[in-house]
Amino acid sequence: MLFTKLDLDKDEKIIHEVRKHWFVLLGYLFAAIGLIGAPPIVYIVGIALAPSEISVQIIDHLFLTVFLYSLWVLGVWVMLFLNWTNFYLDVWYITDRRIIDIEQKTIFHREISNLRFDKIQDITVEVRGIIATFLKFGDLRVQTAAENSRDFVMNNASRPDEMRKIIFQAHNSQKGSQIAEVTPNNITTHDGI
Repeated sequence: MLFTKLDLDKDEKIIHEVRKHWFVLLGYLFAAIGLIGAPPIVYIVGIALAPSEISVQIIDHLFLTVFLYSLWVLGVWVMLFLNWTNFYLDVWYITDRRIIDIEQKTIFHREISNLRFDKIQDITVEVRGIIATFLKFGDLRVQTAAENSRDFVMNNASRPDEMRKIIFQAHNSQKGSQIAEVTPNNITTHDGI
């Protein structure tokens, strides 16, 4: 897992890992299949509908057509690889103290952000559409209380309602432990200077 390279505090534990739903990757896969399958269909229909002189010219340049199609397939494969990389490397780690957001921007550009639980103002879950409702994925937005910070957003997160509950439970348990540290029973006084 990726969390072995995280810079965690002493005694900090990872509670949960939040990733995008697998349906997003399935969408990329169907798009790639469509982009790979469309040119041969256009080629066959073009030959069938074109006048015989043009059809003969197209068939005579079959080598060039195959070469261009191979370049097209290679481009679609690279696009699918980049989308899979972005899908796999975009992750949130919820620890017992904070949220760590690892966002893969491009193939060689990654952004890692931390959000301590005491900075959380609100968590919003947005599920759009019938497929997202049945497969339980949607957008998860954590709003911060700090002035110049951005919101943490995970689009198409798997089980966003459960993640919201986990974050709130971790947030509340951390608040409870901070309150417990300051109770009158734990206060010690020092005599003298």
